[in-house]
Amino acid sequence: MKKLSFVIPVYNSEKTVGEVVRRIRAMLAALDTPYDYEIILVNDGSRDGSFAVCRALAQEDRAY
Repeated sequence: MKKLSFVIPVYNSEKTVGEVVRRIRAMLAALDTPYDYEIILVNDGSRDGSFAVCRALAQEDRAY
């Protein structure tokens, strides 16, 4: 199985990072060829709630 890695820089992206992750998940789910994948969120000292959003997204992934 092919593996894809998505590395996403997160800096004050509280309002957008969730949508980016959801779109990646949806795109991969719609493909005919299954891929093993990982999404790596790199929070670089955000001053908004980005870290909390990243943690929540990580918890969602554990459900998959």
